[in-house]
Amino acid sequence: MSAFMLIDLAVLLFVAAAVLALLFSFHRGLSGLLAGVGGAVACGMVIAVAAGLLTGRTASGESAVLYLPQLIRLTPLNAVWLLAIALPGFFISLYNVAWHRHAQVKVNGLLVNLLMAAAVCTIVASDLLTLVVMAEIMALCGAFLTGCAQSGKLWFTQGRIGTLLLAAACWLLWQRYGTLEITGLAARFVDEGPGTAIWLLWLVGFGMLAGIIPLHGWVPQAHAGADAPAAALFSGVVMKVGLFGLFVLPLLAGQAMPLWWGLGLLLLGAVTAFVGGLYALMEHNIQRLLAYHTLENIGIILLGLGAGLTGVALGQPALIALGLVGGLYHLINHSLFKTLLLLGAGSVWFTTGHRDIEKLGGIGKRMPVISLMMLVGLMAMAGLPPLNGFAGEWVIYQGFFSLSSSDLFIARLLGPLLAVGLAITGALAVMCMAKVYGVTFLGAPRTPEAANARRAPWLMTASVVGLAVCCLIGGIASPWLLPLLSAAVPLPLTTTSVVSQPMIALLLIACPLLPFIIMMLFKGHRLPSRSRGAAWACGYEHEQSMVITAHGFAMPVKEAFAPVLGLRKRLNPVALMPVWQHAAPALVRRLALVELAVLVVIVISRGA
Repeated sequence: MSAFMLIDLAVLLFVAAAVLALLFSFHRGLSGLLAGVGGAVACGMVIAVAAGLLTGRTASGESAVLYLPQLIRLTPLNAVWLLAIALPGFFISLYNVAWHRHAQVKVNGLLVNLLMAAAVCTIVASDLLTLVVMAEIMALCGAFLTGCAQSGKLWFTQGRIGTLLLAAACWLLWQRYGTLEITGLAARFVDEGPGTAIWLLWLVGFGMLAGIIPLHGWVPQAHAGADAPAAALFSGVVMKVGLFGLFVLPLLAGQAMPLWWGLGLLLLGAVTAFVGGLYALMEHNIQRLLAYHTLENIGIILLGLGAGLTGVALGQPALIALGLVGGLYHLINHSLFKTLLLLGAGSVWFTTGHRDIEKLGGIGKRMPVISLMMLVGLMAMAGLPPLNGFAGEWVIYQGFFSLSSSDLFIARLLGPLLAVGLAITGALAVMCMAKVYGVTFLGAPRTPEAANARRAPWLMTASVVGLAVCCLIGGIASPWLLPLLSAAVPLPLTTTSVVSQPMIALLLIACPLLPFIIMMLFKGHRLPSRSRGAAWACGYEHEQSMVITAHGFAMPVKEAFAPVLGLRKRLNPVALMPVWQHAAPALVRRLALVELAVLVVIVISRGA
């Protein structure tokens, strides 16, 4: 079966699973089972197509298919994004089967599978109009999954602004070039680039969907109150599709792209990464905290891809390769470890009913497997070896070193500064890792719900374990996996390294083990003679209230960066537009439903 037919069948299966989930919504368990199994099988098909494209077993090209009302465009670059959304989608679908067993959970199989179908169609679209329409359908499905009228209203309003900007950009492109076909535009951009006005409209429109700061208002709101599978879809799928749409235009422009496009993306990435990491450290709602860390990692991906685009404008092959490969690898890695963390946090909520980490504590003893997997995910998020978060960031660092050796003064200046900024962001991530794991999983329970926590259902646990294994493989096997991404970079990449790939893998494994080996050598003989006693508290009896809290952990950083943190209140998107506060949430949801229905009818009518 061809790759085009597999994509066609995968989208058809997503839609069929969505319809079946709706038809059997009166039976929560059956609806979740049909939606989850159908979504998982469809994601498996998409993963197979992406793997074939990256390994060279499947040829690139465009083709019409039987069921989809659009031409399908498959390239190695598309394959990276297909892999980045289908891998988390597979585990989210399986997890969602068990999620439906909770009495407070609403049936979501219809929206989850429609969102995945629209996301796949966005990435394989052969023209920009279809890309924008499918991204709009995906975003509307996401707005209904937020679980909160206020956050859904904010997302809907921001999304309509973004859609208007993208529609204006498409109209300007049509007026100038007479086509919106991706291949046709690529040929015309050789002589003349798209221009500043079109790029700015495109950047802001898809920047809102991708969550680039300061266009990120919907991201923490949507994550905070959403169900865990929905929040994982926002981070692992929706925002990644926003990045895909954003980078379509500059990649088509190629050498016609101005240098300031790449440099601007580098600066936006640096701001997004730092501010996202800083705000995350201040949060106590674990899903809102992870949402801000998603913003941080969106910034890191922007740093890598922005470095690659800067290399395109400067004509530097090494910078193109390092920037694009590092950014694309981190794109996939972030989808994996952030989905792991959000699903792990959902498992904790499933048994305790709390998302506030101050109300947890001691979860590690009651949910040992989830606790260990969350530690793996947090270490990956902090960029620690041998996990996958380290590999992509390391390649991006190499890209900054290459940027600093450029002949252009601004590039030589930005290279070291961006490397230092990324290092500071990494330090914030390590602090957040210690805060989340220490406050949530260690110590004594702070509430009766935490004390009575039980193990999550086996399918939830299996999904989280599978994601943790992927994170470990993505780090240890990075010497073999990174070269596969060279197919997505339009350069003949070769290596002259004298270090073997197995040796690099062994070094990655040895890095985290080395401190423990040294400890055993110097203190191993003293361990059997240890004695246990009460904790010393300056002469006072130790009480559980004396342990450090999440608020106290973040206080030094909060005081140091008070001016930056104050911007969150002054630039609140809801406060800036008071009309949102008074608009009826039910009216907004009805408008979103009408728009979604109209777009679906248009898509179906095109295929009729």
